[in-house]
Amino acid sequence: MAPGKKREIAPEAKMARVLRVARQLFVEKGYYNVSIPLIVKASGVSTGAIYSYFANKEDLARRIHAETLQDFQQMLDARLRDAQTTREKLEAFARLCFDVAESDPVMMEYMLYMKHAEFMTDTTPICFTEPFRLVRGILAQGMDQGDIRRQDVYVAAISYTGVILRAIQLRLLCVVNTPLQEIADELMANAWAAIANHSLGN
Repeated sequence: MAPGKKREIAPEAKMARVLRVARQLFVEKGYYNVSIPLIVKASGVSTGAIYSYFANKEDLARRIHAETLQDFQQMLDARLRDAQTTREKLEAFARLCFDVAESDPVMMEYMLYMKHAEFMTDTTPICFTEPFRLVRGILAQGMDQGDIRRQDVYVAAISYTGVILRAIQLRLLCVVNTPLQEIADELMANAWAAIANHSLGN
């Protein structure tokens, strides 16, 4: 590199930075309180560059939404490859949620708290996206196999994921000070106890 010449940042890296910074700002301030100039200032990426990637702020928000869910789905698929039983599959989901909450709390806060329908009216709510449909599918299959007590699948989903997601919320709020991985076994045991078919000794 010639002396005094600034190092160019690859377009892909710039876009990734914009997505990361914008997601954090949306979580911290809310969608309507974040402007493109604010994203420019926080990311260090020029206005022109941002508009070369995204038509407007809503387009940027849609990309963040899609990529966040895609990233989570890919991680979940990877965790599920080695899971065999109903309980193992649900625990793979739970451990992923705990790991993301600890390693990338902004991503988890985005998934839990962002009111996407307020600014993307045609967007599917998070609870009806593929990762959570997959969890309901695991629960339904578990009922068919006799691992889980027969009940409405949404009741089962609330009973299991409620324990997991509430623990994450309390961790993000700093009410729970222990890393979630350290209490994961207890949390997952309690979540499983809420739905298991105890007549089989589960």
